[in-house]
Amino acid sequence: MGDILSRMARKPRVEFAGAFSHVMARGNHRQEIFHDDEDRTAYLDRLERYRQRDGCTVYAYVLMTNHVHLLLETGETPLSRTMQTLQFTYTQYYNRRYRKTGHLFQGRYTAILCDRDAYLLELVRYIHLNPARLQRPLDPWRYRWSSHRAYLGQPSAVAVNTSVVLSQFGRQVGRAREAYLRFMKEGHDLGHEARYYETVDQRFLGDERFIEHVEQRTKATREVTVKGPRQPFSKLLAAVAQVHAVPPEAIVHPGRQRDTVGPRALLVYVAREWGRLTTRELGRRLHRDPSMISRLYATYAAQRDVVTEARLRSILAKQVNTHA
Repeated sequence: MGDILSRMARKPRVEFAGAFSHVMARGNHRQEIFHDDEDRTAYLDRLERYRQRDGCTVYAYVLMTNHVHLLLETGETPLSRTMQTLQFTYTQYYNRRYRKTGHLFQGRYTAILCDRDAYLLELVRYIHLNPARLQRPLDPWRYRWSSHRAYLGQPSAVAVNTSVVLSQFGRQVGRAREAYLRFMKEGHDLGHEARYYETVDQRFLGDERFIEHVEQRTKATREVTVKGPRQPFSKLLAAVAQVHAVPPEAIVHPGRQRDTVGPRALLVYVAREWGRLTTRELGRRLHRDPSMISRLYATYAAQRDVVTEARLRSILAKQVNTHA
């Protein structure tokens, strides 16, 4: 994560009420910002204090030795005020306790504005599994300093909104938590996922519709660079059906036939990556809930078939030439 953050050029902040952001803050020169539980408690106490003051929503957090991940939705108070106060007051605490001076955090924090509908589930999982991605992995299920425990109904130093995520796994809280835990465990071996940092204009994680929404909210049209034309879902479906020699309707059928799981996972992946469809939109088209779409994506992403992807590109290129 550190190398990615250090390469990001400074861009103007894009802020509005309801903005959903993946926030990352790292120690200056990769130094430790938490030495013990007292430090971590001091940080979380401040996060909760400013959450209440500024009316922001916390969906996930994790504190590591030298960096922090937060998943926040801002209220009427800009994210910049919340984060600046949080980092400033924690730095004061840290310097006072350890008799230090100067900066604790490396420059300003990084905030990626994300499409909540498309990325909420996956980012919650990615953040909660951070301890498992260390060189010396920690058990993410027992790690005290993430919001994972809040999703299981255990006490948390920060008031975490778990209902939005859990509601996508089921109506009954108990069953939803069981499904959430299965979803977490399915992602345990995914490792670092660079796609969460592959942003539009280094600030946005989402498709054209999301960027257009941001532009409408902020009137920042000239500052946002949108990717080129995307592949329509219908063409991607036809190409995946052709390469797997199955009827297109079998792939989108709501049934659970085993022989269509592979084609469906591939379709979800290319529809997200090449078609830039949201998780919610894919769930609607494939008659599956968003958590299942996320699982299909992760299943394929963990074992990509580049040969099949090359065949898909060839089929799609022929379609373009045929209609040219």
